[in-house]
Amino acid sequence: MAKKTADNVSIFKFFLKTDKIGRLSLDDVSQSGDKVELYFFRSLTKAQKGKISAGVLTLLEENFIGSYKLDDFKYSSGESVLKIKVEQGGVAGAVPTAIQEAGSAYIMTRVLIKNKKFRSAEEILSDNETKSGIEKIFGSVYKDSVNEWTHSYFEHQKAFFAKFQPPQWDVFEHGGEDLMSFIKRMCETVETDTGQPVGRYETWNPADIWVVKDKQKVKKDIDAAIQKDGTAKLFELNNVLLTMMKDNRLIGLSLKKIEPKEKANFKYINKDTKRMEFAKVEEVKMKDIKFEIKTEVTKDGMSQGGYALFDAYTVNIIRTPTANNSFSNLKFESSIKGSGGRGGAAPVDLVGTLMKSAGISFVNKHQDFPTTAVEFLNDRRDYKKMYNFLAPRVITGSRSYDEFEGRIKEMYRSGDKKKMAVAQSKLMQLEFFYESLNSAKGKKAEFWTDLLYLSLKRNISQFGSRFAPHGKLA
Repeated sequence: MAKKTADNVSIFKFFLKTDKIGRLSLDDVSQSGDKVELYFFRSLTKAQKGKISAGVLTLLEENFIGSYKLDDFKYSSGESVLKIKVEQGGVAGAVPTAIQEAGSAYIMTRVLIKNKKFRSAEEILSDNETKSGIEKIFGSVYKDSVNEWTHSYFEHQKAFFAKFQPPQWDVFEHGGEDLMSFIKRMCETVETDTGQPVGRYETWNPADIWVVKDKQKVKKDIDAAIQKDGTAKLFELNNVLLTMMKDNRLIGLSLKKIEPKEKANFKYINKDTKRMEFAKVEEVKMKDIKFEIKTEVTKDGMSQGGYALFDAYTVNIIRTPTANNSFSNLKFESSIKGSGGRGGAAPVDLVGTLMKSAGISFVNKHQDFPTTAVEFLNDRRDYKKMYNFLAPRVITGSRSYDEFEGRIKEMYRSGDKKKMAVAQSKLMQLEFFYESLNSAKGKKAEFWTDLLYLSLKRNISQFGSRFAPHGKLA
C-alpha cells in the first residue's frame, strides 16, 4: 500500500483504527490543535514508554511520508498521554528522551538482574540478547543511533560497579511497577514544605532507575513515609530516601549521555553538605567565572552559545530547541568537563524565583522580545548599551555593536524560522547577562553557583529540601 503524506488529520484517523502499539492497548486517540494525542489508561514504566515511542515511530514510518516529533509522556488522573507532531524533512530527528532513558535503564537492569558485566561497548553489542533488547527499544527509526548511545551505557555500568558490587543490588519495583513510576504517582499527593504540589517528578528527582538492597524492608519504609495519612511533606520523603542512601540500601541513578572517548563518573547529590559534595565549586570566586556570549557567524545566522564556566562545569544559557524552530525561552542547562555529559536542566520556575530574589529584572518570556527586524529597531531596550557593557569580557565573534546589529537584522529578514528564533535568543542573552552582572547579587559567585546547583538538582538554602538525594552517572 502506498504511503500517505503526513498531516495531523490523516495520522489521527490512522490511530483511530489502531488497537495496540506492540502488545500494549491503545485506549483512546484525540486531535488537539496541531498535535495528535495517544491515550493509555494506566501508568507506564520507562521500558514501556520506550517501546511505545519506538512502535509509534515505526508505524508512522511504514505508513506516512514525513518525519515526526514525539513529546515526553505525561501522566495524570490514570492516563498516560503521548503527543505526536508532524515535522518536515522526512528524516528522523534526535533520539527521544524516553527512548534514551529506556535504553539506559535496560542495560543497567541487565547488569543487575542477569549479573552481566560488560568490559567494553563492543561487548554489549556482541551479546545477542542484549543487542536485540536495545534495538527493540530504539526501533527501526532510531536503530542507527544504537552505536552512538552504547558508549554511554557501557560507561554507566563501569562507573557504577567501580563503587558498588553487582550481586548485592537489584532493580527496585513496587507493586509490579518500577520505583520511578510509583514515586511519580506519589508526587500527586506529596506536598512541598509550603504546602504546594510537588509537580512533575523530573523537576524533583532526575533519577532514571532505582537500585536497591533488602527490597521488602525498603518498600515498607517508603510506604510508611508517604502513605501514613495521605498528607506527607516532601522533606519527609526526601529524608527517608536520604537515610536509605546513607545506609547503602537504595540509590536513584541519573544516567546522562557520555561523549565519545570520555568517561563517566559517579557522584552523590544531596547526600552530604555542599562543602563535601562540591568542595571546589564552593571555593569559586567571581574572578574564577568566565562568561561568554558567542556571536560568530554560523549556518543558523549566529552561534547560539551563551555560557558561565567555572571549575569542571559549564552553565549553558541558550535557546530551548523546538520541533518547528519557533521562538522559545532560554534554558539553563549544565555540562560536565571530562565526560561531556549533561548535568541537567534547571527548573524554569525556580530560576525565575532565584533571579527575582537576586534583584535581577530579566524575565525569561520570549513573547516580550522582538520577532521581526521592525520590532527590533523599535524596541525600547538599549541593546547597544548592553552590548558595549558586555563586549570587553563577555562577547566574542563580533567587533562592534554595529556589526552585531547588522547580523541580527539580517537574520530577522531572512524568513528562515531558525535564524529568526536564534536572533531573538541572542537579544534575550544580552539582557540576561547585562541585568545579572549589573545586580548586586549577580556580581557575586553565589548566584552563579546556585544556578549550577539548580541544574544539577542540588538543594540550596533558598528552596530547602526541594530535590531528592540521588546518584549521578555523568
